[in-house]
Amino acid sequence: MLAGAAIVVLYVSGYQALSLALPLLLWAGLLALRKEQNPGTRAILVLASVGLALTALVEVVVLKGDISRMNTVFKFYLQVWLLFGVAAGPALAWAVDALNRESHRLRGLWQAALVLLVLGAGYYTYKAGLSKIQDRMALEAPRTLDGMTFMAYAGYADHGKDFSLREDYDAIRWMQENVHGSPVIVEANTVEYHWGSRFTIYTGLPGVVGWNWHQRQQRGVVSTLWVEERVREIGDFYATPDEAQAESFLARYDVAYVIVGQLERAYYPEEGLAKFERMTNEGLLRRVYFEGQTVIYEVAHAS
Repeated sequence: MLAGAAIVVLYVSGYQALSLALPLLLWAGLLALRKEQNPGTRAILVLASVGLALTALVEVVVLKGDISRMNTVFKFYLQVWLLFGVAAGPALAWAVDALNRESHRLRGLWQAALVLLVLGAGYYTYKAGLSKIQDRMALEAPRTLDGMTFMAYAGYADHGKDFSLREDYDAIRWMQENVHGSPVIVEANTVEYHWGSRFTIYTGLPGVVGWNWHQRQQRGVVSTLWVEERVREIGDFYATPDEAQAESFLARYDVAYVIVGQLERAYYPEEGLAKFERMTNEGLLRRVYFEGQTVIYEVAHAS
């Protein structure tokens, strides 16, 4: 009675997964500890118990700084599903064997429940697939395995400016087809889940700094300072009208290509971007691509 009340309290408090995992964990643990339990069954029960324990753990323990515990759940649940997957096969076989010794009515109830579970899982796959297909930046874009196609049809808005992604699409295609090796590029660095770092993402070329949060998250506290310093330097590089400062930045990070697209024009002042044309006239940069408002400059020493 007390245990049932505790489960209800957990459920109404918002811990639905915990209210399900804890009773199952207790049950599996007690079965595994039975002296007469055979080693094979005990091993499967231990695997299931570990999976249930991890399920319960991420309900109350979250990595500091995680976004709605998304990464904590994601990383731990990968292990949970592997553990459950290994345990499920023998458990199903044992359940079928045990039910064959039970009454016809009990077998029928169990089989009906199993069918409902399988149909539920299949229905989720169907509905989740439809939702994913409909979650598109451009509904008119064709269905294709090419992950860049949407850019040819999509628009974007940032910093109060609306623009088409078609120019980025064409410029990225040009880099994919004409840039060889792994030269460093520099482009606008934005806050997470915006359009920043799009050239490094779609060409695979190294940038001065990648996705800000991932760079800091994967390198620990010590490296956070230099990641943030690079982000600041990119902003200064584009914003400053000082050509000498920009040239120093290019040399420091061995930059070979500078991207000035519609996103950079939305983020940085025109007086800062104008220096690139002056540097081109002075032979420090070369225009290697120009279309609409998008320009790709090659640093002269990089050729």
